[in-house]
Amino acid sequence: MSKVLPSILAFAATVFAAMPIAAQVKDQHEDANSARYDAMFGMPGSYLVAPQTNVFATAPGLEQQARRSQFTINGLVPMFFNSNAEAIPTGGTNSAEFSPILGISWSTPVFDLPLRFTANARAEVDRFTQAPSVDFDKVALSGRLQVVDANNDQAYSPYVSYVPRFDFTPFYKEWFATRQDLNFGVNKRFNFDGDFRRIAISGDTFAETIWSFGVTAAIQRRFRDPAPGSWAAFVIPSMTYVISPQWNMSLGIDMERRAFDSVNGFNQEDWFLEPILTVEFVLPERWFGSAATTAMGRPALDFQVAYEKNWSNVAAFNYDVWHVGAALKLGWRF
Repeated sequence: MSKVLPSILAFAATVFAAMPIAAQVKDQHEDANSARYDAMFGMPGSYLVAPQTNVFATAPGLEQQARRSQFTINGLVPMFFNSNAEAIPTGGTNSAEFSPILGISWSTPVFDLPLRFTANARAEVDRFTQAPSVDFDKVALSGRLQVVDANNDQAYSPYVSYVPRFDFTPFYKEWFATRQDLNFGVNKRFNFDGDFRRIAISGDTFAETIWSFGVTAAIQRRFRDPAPGSWAAFVIPSMTYVISPQWNMSLGIDMERRAFDSVNGFNQEDWFLEPILTVEFVLPERWFGSAATTAMGRPALDFQVAYEKNWSNVAAFNYDVWHVGAALKLGWRF
């Protein structure tokens, strides 16, 4: 007994010491989900009704100056197959995932300065048919101040943003976590026409652009309750291709290095990779008429395949997930 008891106590101490860290595997998984939704919001469709807070540099208008103060309402109704709903190393549950999102944003030029400010609020509900234990709801806010060149929407475009998010048990019954992200980043894009010739510099090259290539690089400090917080560095290359007025596609790769604050003398350190392929079909106005299409939110269908992979110095936090599905996308601008 004298030998068994110390072993039990040591094991218990190890488990309890790891508990604050164990919650963090969801941080990468949730970053991956946000990137997938940004990929859909950042498609180069003809309607361009999306918040200017995207992680992908090729999102239309992201490096443009706002012509005026404007409000945008966005809806996304994704239905996906998720190969590992719990984001665990082995034995994860295959599940259907339903994650409707509703957001409102306000974007405005800042006086006569080469700056644009965007505020955004978004509510999301995550439901898994085969893994209800990981269901939860969230509300995310953001404020983003971005340097823009009114005469060159392909210029380097630095930004700073503050993004708090509040997590709740299903139906927003009880708060259980808060994340506050402070991001310092820069966007850069290169636009080409259909013959792969570089588009001449101007303040608005959207109409001429068929191919767009870009990269976002950012450093992030995350404050978290419950702890620990973390530091992260992101490099996110992306491209878009306008196939026709109704069809377009994008490919983005979210690459992340995250180092968590020390807990009981231990630091979790993760590498993360997520390629995301999205194909969009924009419902043509001739189906409903211009006024009806606008009133309905300029609907589009987005089809997406994504694979996320996390490597950690904590073996229990290594995981991979496939996401395959589609979403109805809506947007209104005022």
